[in-house]
Parts: sequence; C-alpha cells; structure tokens
Amino acid sequence: MPRKSIAVVAAMRRELEPLLAGVRGQQANGVEFFELENAVVALGGIGRSAARKVAEAAIAKYEPSVIVSAGIVGALTAALKVGGVVHAREVVDTDSGVRFAAGEGDAVLATVASISGPAEKRMLADRWKADVVDMEAAAVATVAQEHGIEFAAVKAISDEFDFVMPPVGQFVDSAGRFETVRFALYVALRPKWWPAARQLNADSRIAALNLSSAVRHLIDQRSVTVLEGKMHGA
Repeated sequence: MPRKSIAVVAAMRRELEPLLAGVRGQQANGVEFFELENAVVALGGIGRSAARKVAEAAIAKYEPSVIVSAGIVGALTAALKVGGVVHAREVVDTDSGVRFAAGEGDAVLATVASISGPAEKRMLADRWKADVVDMEAAAVATVAQEHGIEFAAVKAISDEFDFVMPPVGQFVDSAGRFETVRFALYVALRPKWWPAARQLNADSRIAALNLSSAVRHLIDQRSVTVLEGKMHGA
C-alpha cells in the first residue's frame, strides 16, 4: 500500500462529495479510503468514537506526516455564514477540557458529544470562546498527538448560529452511521420539519462544495511543503 503524507479524516462522503467525485473507494474494517494523488481521505462515521477509529486506521495504513480533520460544522457566532470555511488554530474537547493546537488557523473549534441547537451554541461560545462546533475533531487531534503527527482542522459552515436543527441526532447509529432513510421517513410525516430539512440539505451542499475546494487547496499546499522538504534533505 503506497504511503500518503497527508490523511484527511471526515465523517461522511457527502461532506467531501465534490472532492471525491469519480474516485473509487476501498473499504477495510468499516473505514472507507479514497486515494488521491498526494493524500488519502478516510471516512467512517459521525462522533468521537468513529473519528478515532478512522484516524487510527489511516495512520496504520498510510503512515501520514499530517492528519486533517475535515467536515461541515455549526457556527457559534452570528458573523459566520453558510458556506464559510474556517481553519482551526485550536480544538477544544468539551468533555475533558483539553485543548489541542491546530496550526496557523483563525478559529477555535469545540468538539461536543451531540448535535447543538441555538441554546447549546450560545453556551459553547460563552464557555469555550469557540467559533464553530463539531463532533469529531478532538478525537482526531488526540490520535495525532498520541502518534506524534502534525494535526490540522478545516471546516465549512452548514448551519448558522440561530438555525433550529431537525432532530438528526436520533438517526445516528452506534457505529456513527447516519440513517438517511429513517430520517427521511420521520421528516416526511412531520410537516413542521420540512422547511428546516430542505434548508439544511441545501446549505450542506454549499458547505461541501466550499470544503472540498479548501481541502484540495490544503493538500496542494502541504504536498509542495513535503516535496521541498525531501529535496532539501536529499
């Protein structure tokens, strides 16, 4: 298996669909890998447990020098809008309070155990001075730290600060997989959620497009840095 210097960890393919279009994946132990020219994208589900499993698998299989947590996230401030891309400078695990450096970014990312609504977002912003919220980055950062690997996080906004999220958390199974069919049936029988579900779907597509562009740019930048390092070391 060829070594990849960059490993990108995400929860679901739809978050990076534009980047992965036309790329055939391969599965191993519940993790799906997509090999790009200079990187590998590894997918394995929503939440800390799934993210940790994926990060460990990517490191074991490809021996990267940097691991990137990528995905769509919620905004914790009114200034951040749908489709906006943020690069984290710090990730905080809200369960443990541990903070992880994430490079030269411009945002603080809070990792939580469940999907957040407006009230939870307000609390997270106040308590942790965070800008965005996800469910995976701290787990990826933990694995990177344990293996002595550089860590970065790039995210795109799919839901703004005041967006009232449908109860999507009820449809994530124990392995971190989102049960799309069950969720669609649930929403179909509850008209009050139709506008929010349509909005979330549309906004998630915008976020995925911008995230894919940002991840491609990051991979290109990192690849040049790795190549220059090899040349200087030759």
